Amino acid sequence: MSRFSIQTDSGTRYDENEDAVGYDESLALWLVADGMGGHAAGEVASKIARDTFIERIRTGESHTQAALSAHSQIVISGDEHEAQSGMGSTIVAMQIIDEHAALVWVGDSRVYLWRAGHLSVVTRDHSYVQTLIDQGQLSDATARNHPKRNMVTQVLGVGDPQPETAYLSLRPGDWLILCSDGLNDELTDGEIAELLESTYDVSNVAELLVSQAVQNGGRDNVSVIAVEYENPSKSHEIPEDVTVKSDGEIMPTAIWASIRRFPGRPLVLGLIAALALFLAYWIVIGFR
Repeated sequence: MSRFSIQTDSGTRYDENEDAVGYDESLALWLVADGMGGHAAGEVASKIARDTFIERIRTGESHTQAALSAHSQIVISGDEHEAQSGMGSTIVAMQIIDEHAALVWVGDSRVYLWRAGHLSVVTRDHSYVQTLIDQGQLSDATARNHPKRNMVTQVLGVGDPQPETAYLSLRPGDWLILCSDGLNDELTDGEIAELLESTYDVSNVAELLVSQAVQNGGRDNVSVIAVEYENPSKSHEIPEDVTVKSDGEIMPTAIWASIRRFPGRPLVLGLIAALALFLAYWIVIGFR
């Protein structure tokens, strides 16, 4: 079984928390949903997304179909209750199957991969600024301060969402970080990597990241699920509706970060020290 940690916080500006987190250990399934739609409605939408998705996976629906079922249930609830009309929710879900992570998402909630001191985003935001980035009209750096950075282009409960899927190969020791945008709104990818580098225990990760996001401003609800991949599970079939995605380009944090997490760290450091002494010796000889 995989070890994991979960933390969610309403942040500093809101009394209510419109995020919802959920999991089913027997299915090796985790998800984060970020609701929207005003007072109470966003909270309702995210809970419907969470509960419907998990329930439908349990009955054998595919990841894509389970997300669309959650979309339908949110629409139905909005039609039946005037105060909930127009509510919606993002969703990002992950199920570990054998030596892979099957992912599905709608909106701008994310999955990060932390592997051997390197951090990468393995989902692509369904957002206005991501569209501008894809078109070459905006850089990643300027996107963080764009006035429409929180505008999503797809959401469950509104319009005609098209869930996106991916299938990621895993290695023992990988950490998968699922989060609402309240995390990456307050922390850059580099800052997230620094915090991950500061701990070797996945049970501390969710609380660590959420706490820092709140300290940095906490302008939105923030939720994090951190999962460490340990042993493959043979109890689930590979879903038919996922798009195979390679490991992708991994963003390096620092050479030193890789050395710190490398099991043979003392040997590496010893070799570096020996090389430095050897070079110093020949420099001294050369001056004689």
